[in-house]
Amino acid sequence: MDMAEFLKWRKSLGYTQEEAGKKLGVSRATIQNWEKGVTRIPRAAELACLQVGRRWKQRAEFGPVALVYTDGPVWQELQDAYCTVVLHCELYSNNEAALQQACRFKQTSSIIYRFIMEENGGIVWNGPELLRECERRRSTPDK
Repeated sequence: MDMAEFLKWRKSLGYTQEEAGKKLGVSRATIQNWEKGVTRIPRAAELACLQVGRRWKQRAEFGPVALVYTDGPVWQELQDAYCTVVLHCELYSNNEAALQQACRFKQTSSIIYRFIMEENGGIVWNGPELLRECERRRSTPDK
């Protein structure tokens, strides 16, 4: 990640240098140095940017997104050579709408694998995260 990519990342999330520094565990001066090209951006900071960006995209209002799921196991037993699995993709205006549907599936159907992705194909909520979020919502019924 170079200084221009880092600046683009920070601006796309709407973070000030101070906010970006807090998210990444560094000072505002460090962020300034990265953006001016004074110091190199460490690989650990690049990886942290990816994770912070993905968490930012998990906000309820982020969207549009697609809920992608299968109606059966993706990997079949070798003796079951004729089983067909269908991949479904449903578009939603935001994460909250997609999450609500994913949680309804968890309670009422045999959907095997599901995830939420953004327009460019990036994963916003992977399968295990989505399951944990549905469990969290089930145990705290305020959502």
